[in-house]
Amino acid sequence: MPKRLLVILLVMLFILPNAGFATFDMSLAAGYSSIDFGPMELGEEKTISGRGGYEHQFNLTSDNGRRWYLKAQLVRPFTSGAYSIPAENLQWIVEQVINGRGIVSASLSSARPFSSSPALIYTSADTDNTGTEVQIRLRYKLSIPDKQAAGAYTAQIRFIMVEQL
Repeated sequence: MPKRLLVILLVMLFILPNAGFATFDMSLAAGYSSIDFGPMELGEEKTISGRGGYEHQFNLTSDNGRRWYLKAQLVRPFTSGAYSIPAENLQWIVEQVINGRGIVSASLSSARPFSSSPALIYTSADTDNTGTEVQIRLRYKLSIPDKQAAGAYTAQIRFIMVEQL
């Protein structure tokens, strides 16, 4: 019987830079603060999109007239004791952008790997910087290596909204 992995929890942190004059906002719509990939087999690849094609919807608003960016960073890769799953095995996918006219750093529905450095997901357009609420829907994909040790793996992701000064 093949070894089973239990990938339990992906904890997400939302970090907004501290700025006294910032009037921008990022929130997770009716959301989870975690993702559960559930039990997975060696060599298995699973995509999480439990809400009809996406997993999380980020709501981003700015009325400063300045360009802003949505980024993601893998703060801690999937680990279980001394074992870890390579960072590139966890990927984000922009499934849809609503009310936004900015630039998605990858084609819609294309998977991009998380990394330990903040990775750009979206760059706002001028029309996004006037108080329009931009909604970005993401789903996630995880691939388990063929020779991964069994265990309950957890990871930590940080999503960041930053504004150009």
